[in-house]
Amino acid sequence: MFQLGGLAMILLTYITTQDHILYTIGLNYKFAAFTQIMTAILISVLWINAATDLYYHQLANRETLTIYTTLAVTLCLYFSFAVYNREIIAILRQMFPLIGICLLFLVSLLKLFRRPSVGCLLLSLALFMLGGKMVVSAFFYQYNWLNLNIFNWLWIYIFACSVIFLRFDMYKEELQRCWNCLDKLNLQISNMIDSSPFPIVIVRKSDERFLTLNDKAAVLFSLSRKELGYHHLPDLLIDSQNHDKFCQALNIKGSVADFDVMVCNLISASPFWMSASAKIIEHNNEKAYYITFQDIIYRKEREDNLQNQANKDPLTLVWNRHYFEKVVPERIAECIQSTRNFSLLLIDADRFKKVNDTYGHKIGDKVLIELAEICRNSLREDDIVARFGGEEFVIFLNDTDTRSAQHVAERLRQNIEQAEIKTDEGETISVTVSIGVVSSEKTASLELLLRQVDDAMYLAKRSGRNRVAVFDEQQSKNIKGRKRTPSKRRNIHPVFQNEENEEISLIGNYDSKIIQERK
Repeated sequence: MFQLGGLAMILLTYITTQDHILYTIGLNYKFAAFTQIMTAILISVLWINAATDLYYHQLANRETLTIYTTLAVTLCLYFSFAVYNREIIAILRQMFPLIGICLLFLVSLLKLFRRPSVGCLLLSLALFMLGGKMVVSAFFYQYNWLNLNIFNWLWIYIFACSVIFLRFDMYKEELQRCWNCLDKLNLQISNMIDSSPFPIVIVRKSDERFLTLNDKAAVLFSLSRKELGYHHLPDLLIDSQNHDKFCQALNIKGSVADFDVMVCNLISASPFWMSASAKIIEHNNEKAYYITFQDIIYRKEREDNLQNQANKDPLTLVWNRHYFEKVVPERIAECIQSTRNFSLLLIDADRFKKVNDTYGHKIGDKVLIELAEICRNSLREDDIVARFGGEEFVIFLNDTDTRSAQHVAERLRQNIEQAEIKTDEGETISVTVSIGVVSSEKTASLELLLRQVDDAMYLAKRSGRNRVAVFDEQQSKNIKGRKRTPSKRRNIHPVFQNEENEEISLIGNYDSKIIQERK
């Protein structure tokens, strides 16, 4: 507004002193007077807006400015065309700029007294010189020494300098407002972070160094605000693979929601699970990760419980058949790849039905629990103990040949035989087992090994029970016909046909089940 008003003032000064130029382009004296007054009105409107912008930081009231402009244009039209009066036209030509100059001069003085600046001082001086020149030119033209060319143009240079300094002041004020706004936003962010019910951390994106955090995060992770700059995000996300996936997803998508991460307390170094949600934000003029955490310990515990319920036998708490069928093929593939042997044991409790009939199913369950506990305590951590159903347990022995598996089975048989189980009445009972052994030295097919270990277990049963039998193909052929021959007794369920003589194996049809599933 200052610059446009100044340019219009220069234009008015030029066409006033060189009005013959208007005549040369075809305008008569009335249109020439109309052009001069309209230029003066434009100067007035521009400097009125400049004054209100300088003082209120906004343009003049639109309704008031419209009324002022309408009256000014009406006077211009009336005295230019309807009633042409050279003296009145000269007064109007000086009056309209003086209105804008006086208003802008007063505002610049107020600004100068309120907040001194070089820009306001130069602007006041330029407007004072311009206003004085116009007053002298209009009313005291006879004092020609006041109307020298130096006074005609000196105000322009001062005015130009004032515009430059005012622009610098404007940029400085705008910059200060931006900094104040930024400080206010940072304060709001800090208040929001501190009042959040969730732990929150802000991490610089470039080097993943911590920038700030709230009290809940400080307590949860034992992070001191004074030493915050010495720690990085990988110190918190201890699983490096999980950390890489989290940051990669965050950098690609810009935000991540409900990402399960393993974190730790920096003092106790105890790991625990949290759900992290993050977003890339601008913090103090640099890219940063805004990360919130949510406690999912109970959810993880529920997931683990559900996983255990799906994979473990509810009575004995060893692995169930489903887990065995899922994991053992993977373990077999690893053994084949590394050319290592493995073995299978099939354990069956001897005369277990008699235990149930004599002492009840409660004691029978107690026997199975004790049997499973002995197996767990007698084996290595990477060995797999699974209950296939009833009183049958299958054991996968990693990196074990036939001879080693036979020694393990014999140790298990002795430990089980020596175990004493108390009934509710205080009576002590003991249980024996028959164990079949087979190794991968001849074949690595799980289906075939399960059939062979089943035959080996029946061989141990036929040989007198409470013993370990290694799979022997010739002996298995001799008993296979008798084992698979159905009873001729009528009205007896097949499961109980041989209950007086032999236990029923639940693993017998495993191979046909696998074949049907594959089909």
